[in-house]
Amino acid sequence: MPARIDIAEIQRAALRSIPLTFRLTSLPHESHALLDRILEIYLVELGQERILEPLSYCIRELIVNAQKANTKRLYFEEKGLDIARDADYQKGMPGFRRELTARIEHWLAQLRARKLFISVTFHTTGGNLAILVRNSAELTSHEQSRIYDRIARARAHHSFVEALAGPLDSLEGAGLGILILLEFLKRIGLGEEAFSIQARNGMTIASVMIPMSSIHLEKIMVLTEAIARDVDSLPHFPEAVVKLIRLTEDPKASVAKISASIATDPSLTADLLKLVNSASYMLPRRVDNILQGVTIVGMKGLRNLLYTYGAQKILKEQYAEMKALWEHSNRVAYYAFLLARSLKSERNLLDDVYVSGILHDLGQIIVRWLHPEAMEKMRNFCREKDIPPRILERFSFGLNHAEIGALIAQKWNFPDQLVYGIKHHHDPLAAPVRYKKVVFIVYLASALSDLERGYVDFEQLEKPVLSELGIDSEEKLTKILDRLHGLFEQRKVSF
Repeated sequence: MPARIDIAEIQRAALRSIPLTFRLTSLPHESHALLDRILEIYLVELGQERILEPLSYCIRELIVNAQKANTKRLYFEEKGLDIARDADYQKGMPGFRRELTARIEHWLAQLRARKLFISVTFHTTGGNLAILVRNSAELTSHEQSRIYDRIARARAHHSFVEALAGPLDSLEGAGLGILILLEFLKRIGLGEEAFSIQARNGMTIASVMIPMSSIHLEKIMVLTEAIARDVDSLPHFPEAVVKLIRLTEDPKASVAKISASIATDPSLTADLLKLVNSASYMLPRRVDNILQGVTIVGMKGLRNLLYTYGAQKILKEQYAEMKALWEHSNRVAYYAFLLARSLKSERNLLDDVYVSGILHDLGQIIVRWLHPEAMEKMRNFCREKDIPPRILERFSFGLNHAEIGALIAQKWNFPDQLVYGIKHHHDPLAAPVRYKKVVFIVYLASALSDLERGYVDFEQLEKPVLSELGIDSEEKLTKILDRLHGLFEQRKVSF
């Protein structure tokens, strides 16, 4: 693979239907980045850049499988086994799986010495895009039967969760790669016929044929049945909290009347005082009196505290072990509050961004607890394949956890600014203009938390959001994060 690419040459190849082929022995990170850039150029020319992520995974999976197939031949040859004989295949595969990673440098050197290359070809024909991955090792009948078995299993599954929960091929490994490739193709509107793999003249050719006129990104507004049941089965918002929220919306209700109503419930009083003191109101001292607390935070602040209290009460009763997620949510809420407070024109958003931050990941709580074993397999698979979990999540469930959280917020009759703050905290540019400021602040607060955990880097952040919030350099963002982190840690010590 070349270290650099000629964008103009690739554009000409895409427009003039000229096949473009690259050769490599493996898929190091830099080659993967180059292939992504080439694919992006093709998709931009064809007006389908939206499908970059799923197709990027498909290409990566085919290349890794091709490298594995080439390496497998070397291993069997080294061990004096005939890969075409069933008994030898059964005998050799367990050892191959162990040695594939343990001796990776040895195998890469052998692949180069034996000139066992992989070729990747991009070819546009009549508005279609064909991607072909060839390797110099012809499929055996055992390998073909296993691939056909995976295709059949993908046909039988109605969701990604079912695929993860099902039995896996212990001889070949997890066997999830092809299953997920087919799931990704489904999500962009293509059937299994878009994928083919065949042996020909001592080679194996795997291909994905994308008819661009057939592409449509599925926006599945109905969750998988399990998630839908879980959302529907969540309790309604506590009636006592609902009554108090209505009271805060009554212009005739006084602070004293609302405080007296809260005070009739000692448990609610204690919990609300805890929230007032732990929330990012930067109070000079602890508040021990509910009337004083309501006076300080105001009606809107109290209303948002009640939404926070009600949601946490329901979710903590069912998902109390999600401690790390709640701690992350508290950090995001605090960062969002401080960001809004530093923007003089946005101080009216303090309560909204704080509550949106507290509840921005409530969809994750539902998803993680629905199918814990499947989620663990998903996380392991993402680590193994170096896939960002958000990509697999979005294409596996049809909706991502942010949208699931928004559905829950709607079920509980949250105001729109909170619903959209939850829904778009990973996709801020898609937020309605009316709620853009809340969403941008919550997005940045969440991104800053991810940045300090090493989940993202500066280049991955949405530059329009940074520009809107007056951040014009990585240095400035780092200073902001250092300040927020210090204040949050100080706050934890104080309270």
